[in-house]
Amino acid sequence: METLIAPRETLVKIENYLERLLNRSRALCVLLVDISGQLIAEKGNNEGLDTSTLAALAASNVAATAEIARQLDEPEPFSYLFHEGKRRHIYISAIGASSLLVIIFDEMTQIGLVRIFARLAVNELLEVASELESRLQKASGVVDREFRGALAEGLDEAFS
Repeated sequence: METLIAPRETLVKIENYLERLLNRSRALCVLLVDISGQLIAEKGNNEGLDTSTLAALAASNVAATAEIARQLDEPEPFSYLFHEGKRRHIYISAIGASSLLVIIFDEMTQIGLVRIFARLAVNELLEVASELESRLQKASGVVDREFRGALAEGLDEAFS
């Protein structure tokens, strides 16, 4: 699969925003993902996590809930998703139309902190997302065609 390559200064901005979010929210790991499921950047402790598969699954989750919103006659897709587990939780927020912010945290972190600092980070990342959007559009033909295969492969690996 062709990967998105952002200019160095854009990647530095992204990494700084993610690092700040990680520190403020006390999350375990934060990811920036494009809407097709491609991992753009990550910060934090991702030990034991297959972040590429997680990125693809998060994008699929957002796509599925967008269809749920449509079925419910919502005027727009849901702006964020939250899944609570016993040990780890995940918060996924849309950044414009082309990117997602994925925050993984545990019971030591309050969801309120995550929500507040995620909103701030989304506002910061909107600028960067618009810079990346034109690059994503150029790569989307390849990504769309190969995404189904990569997602199926990732799901097979995750559940076997």
